[in-house]
Amino acid sequence: MTLDVRLNRIISEQHISKREFAKRVGISENYLYILTGNSRQGTSKNKTISPALAKLIGLEFGYDPQWILNGDSE
Repeated sequence: MTLDVRLNRIISEQHISKREFAKRVGISENYLYILTGNSRQGTSKNKTISPALAKLIGLEFGYDPQWILNGDSE
């Protein structure tokens, strides 16, 4: 599961908009759309976020930061 799929899953499971997600974790909507959208074919494998952002998302929404970063849990 790629990062874009994991982030979209969090947004869907939380029943919030991408705008709300971006606001709650302090990132721009544009950055979130780059991370979660189909910006360019073949680029999803190159999308990454920092461990600090993964931790923030995990704390805000109750997900394991390792899963957010890598698709696996500790």
